Amino acid sequence: MASQNQTSTPYLMATACAGLFTFGVMTSFLGATLPELSAHLHFDMARRGTLFSFLYLPQVPMVFLAGPLIDRFGKKLVLAAGFLCSAAALVGMAYAPSYAALGALLVMLGLGGCSAMAAANTLVPDLYPANPSSALNLAGIFFGVGAVFFPGLVALMARQLGLVATLWSIALLVGLVAMVALVQTFPPAGMAGGFDWDQARSLVTNPAVIILAGVLFFYSALEVSTSGFIRTFLEKDLAATSESSKIIYTSFWIMMMLGRLIASQVVRRVRGPQLLLGCSIGAITGLTILALAPNVLIASAGIILCGLCYAPVFPTTAGTASTYFSRIFGTVFGMLMTLALLSGAVVPPAIGLVAQNHSVRAGIWLLVGIAVLFLITQGIFNGYERRKLLPQASGPA
Repeated sequence: MASQNQTSTPYLMATACAGLFTFGVMTSFLGATLPELSAHLHFDMARRGTLFSFLYLPQVPMVFLAGPLIDRFGKKLVLAAGFLCSAAALVGMAYAPSYAALGALLVMLGLGGCSAMAAANTLVPDLYPANPSSALNLAGIFFGVGAVFFPGLVALMARQLGLVATLWSIALLVGLVAMVALVQTFPPAGMAGGFDWDQARSLVTNPAVIILAGVLFFYSALEVSTSGFIRTFLEKDLAATSESSKIIYTSFWIMMMLGRLIASQVVRRVRGPQLLLGCSIGAITGLTILALAPNVLIASAGIILCGLCYAPVFPTTAGTASTYFSRIFGTVFGMLMTLALLSGAVVPPAIGLVAQNHSVRAGIWLLVGIAVLFLITQGIFNGYERRKLLPQASGPA
């Protein structure tokens, strides 16, 4: 898919990683700036929570729509347009005159950021088609750095520099990535000559796509729920202090990044689906340790194991999908991400309901059951692939 005038692979990879890092910052900045936004526009706690819906709910339809746009018009246009839209939204938020205006701008931010994220993720397999899973695991580390470590800096900037300067700073970062993308030459769109709607419709009933979507559905439920309830479980069920629960929570995300670094090397020697089968067993083990933990130390071991085993799932599954559906990978990625986002929106409230009516530990046991479903679904895909019901792929993926 490479053209003679295409920008060199390391520069394009750096752009994709910068895009994922920037998306990580954008998805996490809201919590860090909520006190300043609330003070500026005078809204209560309930309306604070609604702001997250404004940011995240538009991403579900947008990631689905972004796929065909990427396949038809290419990653460059979608990435640059998405981030320019996001930068404009951030600048608008700095001067939002009302809560309604702020909500509308967050919808705009969600739409733009999500489309750019999809473009960055689908660019990576174009650059490293021989082993996309390895490259996607490396790229995924940058999202984690942006999402986990920069909210603290953003909160500090908001306190020291003020809300307007902070939002302008993030907007400039987002806009810079868009401008860098615009001056580069990306690989051509997979369907630049015209989008194949018949092929796209056939994906809805394609067994491989359905199974991979199931893998990400269960995985997303595990990641979002585990990260969402770690601190509550440690503090309510195991009497951990607030400070220690924060440290353990951060350790979970550090293990996610370390796990992706390790996986980027492992998938050079082991096929991605085989690695994920082992990761699913590790996830069950980690969650079981967590559910049975009598104290914080043992719970920490379970959490660390979960972080390491969760880490490779999303990038490796995406890499596997790109190997088999390279020409229409944007559309496939959009379908997979749609199910993942829906899972992240639906399952955690169910866990919360169990935790409220019984205990957080009971909610963790529910996650063990979801991890078993993840193992079964991954095993079904491995069997499907082993029976050569998929086109032959070259090398580990």
